[in-house]
Amino acid sequence: MQRRDFLKMSTVAATAASSGLTGLSPVTGQENRLQALTRKPVLVKIFLRGGQDQLNTFIPHADKTYYSIRPTIAVRKTDAILLNDMWALHPALEPLKRYFDEGRFAAVINSGSPHPTRSHFDAQDFMEYAAPGNRMVRDGWLNRFLTATKNPRGEDPNQIRAIALQERLPRSMRGAYPAVAVPPNLREIDEVLDLFEDFYRGGDPEKLPTTLNAVEKAAGPGRAVGIDADPVMASGMQTIQYLRRLRQLLYGDEKPTYGSSRGDGFESGTFQEYPGGWFASRLKALARIIKADVGLQVVGTDINGWDHHIGLGSTDGTLDRMLEFLSASLAAFMDDLGPELDRTLILVSTEFGRVCAENGNDGSDHGHGGATWLLGGRVRGGRIYGKWTGLEPSELNDKRDLKVTTDFREIYADVLREHMGFALPDGFFPDYQPSERGLGLFG
Repeated sequence: MQRRDFLKMSTVAATAASSGLTGLSPVTGQENRLQALTRKPVLVKIFLRGGQDQLNTFIPHADKTYYSIRPTIAVRKTDAILLNDMWALHPALEPLKRYFDEGRFAAVINSGSPHPTRSHFDAQDFMEYAAPGNRMVRDGWLNRFLTATKNPRGEDPNQIRAIALQERLPRSMRGAYPAVAVPPNLREIDEVLDLFEDFYRGGDPEKLPTTLNAVEKAAGPGRAVGIDADPVMASGMQTIQYLRRLRQLLYGDEKPTYGSSRGDGFESGTFQEYPGGWFASRLKALARIIKADVGLQVVGTDINGWDHHIGLGSTDGTLDRMLEFLSASLAAFMDDLGPELDRTLILVSTEFGRVCAENGNDGSDHGHGGATWLLGGRVRGGRIYGKWTGLEPSELNDKRDLKVTTDFREIYADVLREHMGFALPDGFFPDYQPSERGLGLFG
């Protein structure tokens, strides 16, 4: 691994401020969920990068126009999983149907950013910074939450509030608060630790301690490293603390097998049956971390590959395969969490939806409104939220796309207030003030 790759994959905000939790209380639902009462709420943010298609995922089977504008790729009503007189699920979401029926899975249709861009890069930036059109904002919305709720007295070094289960932090988690991106397997975790320790041992002796242990000793027992230290040193030390803790939690004293293939990554030692693949492996590890109660509150991870200009298909295309992989992994994760699901919310979103009509390649092009998924926690599931405007050209954005009838920041605000227990301050979303009434997504 090259040092530049190491710096990318282990990005931690350079800050001397310690972090923790103050002023928040877990928002629980029913009184009999005793375990959730004593633990912090967890938000798992999954970004479907590329522009995930709403219409073939949450299918408006009662709208005849859907079938006329998608003659090749529409999901037939007889193949879909009917939810009610209007909506159906793509059959690949069958593993999640049980959670919909149990009230643990909901979607907000026609949601997204009001900005008209069709650029993946701009749309993703605007959504992750929660500031559409504002290019000056450089702290992600999740990082702003973490910064606003940090403990000014310093954190417990054994507590880990924010991680990304991938090589780089998503932009939503970048900023002043020190979150850490966790490499996807034991070998890479050990390589990162070796590089960090080598970096500090090799630093300027006038500015950096000669050994890592010297820094830890100077911090004192139970004291968060970095209160009075150089910000870069503080960030590096916090990364090392996090990675050591996670390494022990996920792998114990296991040694990596060098020379082997990369494989699927994390292994968690849980008995829950998971499907194969890298994403299921990440969720399997995450379930173990959540159960260990290390103070985790914010998790980010991405799934690329949703830009289906070609081969989106009906029940036999790329979307079908990706939804099957996603839904099977999520269902196994939710099953694995057991009672911990009461305090864990999974929020799934994309930068924009896709054009309503199919193109000439069994696909669809960049659109506007899309779908946001909410699973677990106290979500009032078993419902499709959002204002449906229909598919007639006069009711579409630019006569081609789904309109955005629910601003994504309204959803984020509900999640932070109702699930995370955060008193949303004025100005949290630049140039936007969400409704105080909220969307009623939680109960």
